[in-house]
Amino acid sequence: MIFPELRDIQSPDLVPPELPADPSDCAVRFQALIGPRGEGSPEAFSFLVVTPGHVRRTGPLWGRGHLFVDAFDWRTVVEAIALLMAQCARPTWEEVAAELDKQLRWEFDVHRTIETEPG
Repeated sequence: MIFPELRDIQSPDLVPPELPADPSDCAVRFQALIGPRGEGSPEAFSFLVVTPGHVRRTGPLWGRGHLFVDAFDWRTVVEAIALLMAQCARPTWEEVAAELDKQLRWEFDVHRTIETEPG
């Protein structure tokens, strides 16, 4: 069984422990580097952390690639990633990545979609 491991998490919008101006009204971009536990190179998965205040101000959002939280804080983001990864163990890395891709945006998602579309 392959277990995913968080190798790094970064935001182009914030540097830890920095917080948004209003943690209850924000949208913060993230990239998580996740790989098979103890082996191989990590792959990038991106997502947007969004608060209800941001949604009220800007309007409706779709769910995939979004983590909805009451208020932004770094600990919540890392704990949410850990909970997601705990549910994604599979027999192969490709299956793990596909499972993560259901909630996050896998860097290879576009290539996988193109390869599986009828030609």
